[in-house]
Amino acid sequence: MTPLELVQGQLAAYNKHDLETFCQFFSDDVTVRDGCTNEVLFEGMPAFKERYAHTFSNPNLHCHLLNRIEQGAIVIDHERVEGLQNGVVFAIAVYEVQDSKIQVVRFY
Repeated sequence: MTPLELVQGQLAAYNKHDLETFCQFFSDDVTVRDGCTNEVLFEGMPAFKERYAHTFSNPNLHCHLLNRIEQGAIVIDHERVEGLQNGVVFAIAVYEVQDSKIQVVRFY
């Protein structure tokens, strides 16, 4: 799969709240970082699954793609996410792909 196909696939699984399919797009040692501070928010598939199992428990969760940029192995999404603890959130997600999996996600 191309980086664009991986990112689109995970977005579709996210909006279906399909945890198993969602996780298949990410590497087993995925790292999620705060884009502003570079702080590791969580890493590794066990922590990733735990975090998103909780996130997907909200039936109102939905991510709307506002804009997307692709450059090689990097895909940048501008998103409007509903159903999070903070209500509606606008975010930028930068996905870094290596070896046909999403390796790093940075949220701004």
